[in-house]
Amino acid sequence: MKEKSGKGEVLRSLVGFNIRRYRVNSGLSQEEMAEKSGISVPYLGALERGDKWPSPDTFAGIAQGLGIDAYILMRPEDAASQDVKKIIAKLTKDITKLVNSSLNMMNTVVRETNNQLK
Repeated sequence: MKEKSGKGEVLRSLVGFNIRRYRVNSGLSQEEMAEKSGISVPYLGALERGDKWPSPDTFAGIAQGLGIDAYILMRPEDAASQDVKKIIAKLTKDITKLVNSSLNMMNTVVRETNNQLK
């Protein structure tokens, strides 16, 4: 998220960053998100860039379209923590597969070696 100067610009950037992050994490295109929220695609793009600030009704519609409470869009730690949780879950799954594959390979080698020794 890039820093902007001036009144409200940092908050607009934060909200836009979170809208985009939650949209992408939900697997929604801008077109799908705009339709769910009742806004145009160019307006959604301007919100995500932090160029525009939504009205309260639009803000609520965006949150509803994302399936989250509106206040979450103003919390910097939420978007990052969700991404970290997903990354940790994926790494855990990948490491588990790798360990299981290595153990299976080692068991096969041990069995084959035992069979050759008999």
